[in-house]
Amino acid sequence: MRTAYFLLTALIVIAGTANATERDTLRGDNTPKELQEVKVSASHGNLKRHVESTQMGKLDIPVSLLSKAPSLAGEPDIIKALQLTPGVKRGSEGSIGMYVRGGGNDENLILLDGAPVYNAGHLLGFFSVFNSSSIKDVQLYKSCFPAQYGGRLSSVLDVKTKEGSLNEFKANGSLGAISSAMTVQGPIINDKLSFIVSGRRTYIDKIFKYIPYHFYDVNTKLTYVMNSRNRLYLSSYIGEDILKTPSGQDTLPEQERFKTGMKLGNQTATLRWNHMPEHGKFSSDLSVMYTRFRYDMHGNMGNNTMSMKSAIQDMGIKGDIRINNTGDHKLTTGFSATHHYFNPNVVSSAGALVERFGNSEGEKLYTTKGAVYANDDYKIDDKWQANAGLRMSSAAVAGKTYINAEPRIGLRYLLNDKSSIKASYARMTQYMHLVSSSSLVLPTDLWYPVTANIKPGKSDQVSAGYYYSIPGVGVSLSAEVYYKWMQHLTEYREGALLIGNSNYENEMVQGKGRSYGLELFASKTTGKFTGWVGYTFSYSHRKFDELNEGKEYYSRFDRRHDISLVGMYDISKHWGISTSVLYATGNPFTGQASQYMVPKPDFSGFDILPAYTGRNDLRMSASFRIDLDLQYKFRLGKHLKGDAHLSIYNVMNRAQPHRVERTWNEKKQAYTYQQTGLFGTITTGTINFNL
Repeated sequence: MRTAYFLLTALIVIAGTANATERDTLRGDNTPKELQEVKVSASHGNLKRHVESTQMGKLDIPVSLLSKAPSLAGEPDIIKALQLTPGVKRGSEGSIGMYVRGGGNDENLILLDGAPVYNAGHLLGFFSVFNSSSIKDVQLYKSCFPAQYGGRLSSVLDVKTKEGSLNEFKANGSLGAISSAMTVQGPIINDKLSFIVSGRRTYIDKIFKYIPYHFYDVNTKLTYVMNSRNRLYLSSYIGEDILKTPSGQDTLPEQERFKTGMKLGNQTATLRWNHMPEHGKFSSDLSVMYTRFRYDMHGNMGNNTMSMKSAIQDMGIKGDIRINNTGDHKLTTGFSATHHYFNPNVVSSAGALVERFGNSEGEKLYTTKGAVYANDDYKIDDKWQANAGLRMSSAAVAGKTYINAEPRIGLRYLLNDKSSIKASYARMTQYMHLVSSSSLVLPTDLWYPVTANIKPGKSDQVSAGYYYSIPGVGVSLSAEVYYKWMQHLTEYREGALLIGNSNYENEMVQGKGRSYGLELFASKTTGKFTGWVGYTFSYSHRKFDELNEGKEYYSRFDRRHDISLVGMYDISKHWGISTSVLYATGNPFTGQASQYMVPKPDFSGFDILPAYTGRNDLRMSASFRIDLDLQYKFRLGKHLKGDAHLSIYNVMNRAQPHRVERTWNEKKQAYTYQQTGLFGTITTGTINFNL
């Protein structure tokens, strides 16, 4: 398995290296993190809603602007874009992990056309599964969650794919440094039935034969217009990461040859019926969803073999009704039901590896979840507006049924036609946990359902803010403060046996957390110069009776300060330039202060045992990065147009802290720490085209 991990890491590192000075002493409050540029934009109507609606803590990202932003290897990435917004922390350098307002990466409900996505990353999380050429709309909720959403504690990322044209054929694509993508759409029956297919594949395995790895995505969607009041949508996604055995072993003896492989992937499918009766008093959506995530890793050398597998699969149904013509009230109601199947931690081994890893079929686990909700957005008068919702959720597991009420309420007071103040409260409940020991996507990151002993997580969040906009010039400003309490959070206990252990409940502990902070955001979305600035000041704490001697400690991705500045300028009709400047306080980590010797039980010698500092009481250094992207728009003939990009990632060649290595200093009788960086300057080119 180390070989598989090494090969994937090498794929990332080979793109660029940095000659950065490593530090012996790590302290303070600075960290590294990878950011991706994206521009947040809004129409005149969106700017008005920014002030006038009760919704707060929401971001709308226009996908069409992603191609203008500097990005790693020239790959536009929706999640990397979201990482540049206030309240969304990044994990380790380059990772697509999202840590929203002090929450964990598993506390984000990620939906693709209504179907949940359990693993949103490719290549150990360095790229997201979302092919930007197939995406129509992206919405991120950090607070004041609409009652229709539930199942996670910290955020909702709702991604919707494009629909095919009903009257003309179109095609567009991109040629990049490590991948290419193509989208084709058009009518099957004019004005009645359309299709769209988007595909993406990397070709590192074709360029570097010694790195036999690639990933691919395929998105499809059929749209059927039954009549003016009814439409059907059938969408699907399939994506996989595939690693095969490296070549060049023919000269080795049979017993020294090793074989390794990995398949890691998602599948989703959604059938949605949209209906609006002729009287127009309500509209509705009825959806049936399927999703599956699984991985299969294996390796062998001679007679020594090992494989690890895990899977999670959902079947669900969801209905929503929006009631119109109710005066000052906007009513929505609906239901959802999902059946989950889990099969985590299936391990098989042979040869010398049996004693260490053993064999385990894993425990097949089943959970059935249900929810009903109602929501009322009520305009009280010209100044006041309220949004009140209630979601009743449940989960049935072996020997236990959980039922929880999840109230949500939002208030808005209009100061004038350009500014308002808002406040909200929301409770969320989560009936499954991703227990992780790393910031990367590794086999020890496993989804588990709640049980009679492992309780569902809960969060209560209060937030308040000030909002200002000038639609005429495309300017919007906001300042939000929040405080969030979390219960029944889950971690591995110290010294947990992770691989091949079917009795996973014994390896988990539950505790609580709290987070609070301030988020500032300013954007300009019209004119030749556009961009935005985001700043986050925050704290995130955890407390487990079994960890850190029961004392409260900083969570893994607690960062005091996070700043992002993004600017885009249209130089001329053909030329444009984009830049991003990023700064983030360092991630905390647990250090090893010293080591000591204790006699062995039979007095035959001594064992050396480590002595750790407090949990997460040291910090990596801060990350600081500048990215650039130069764009040129072109047209060839009547039908071909596009844009070419030259992207420079990490212009200053400043290594972004990725991990910490410790070394025992015999002279000082203490550990010293060195920080290793992951990316230096990476220059890539990309061409996008439309036919």
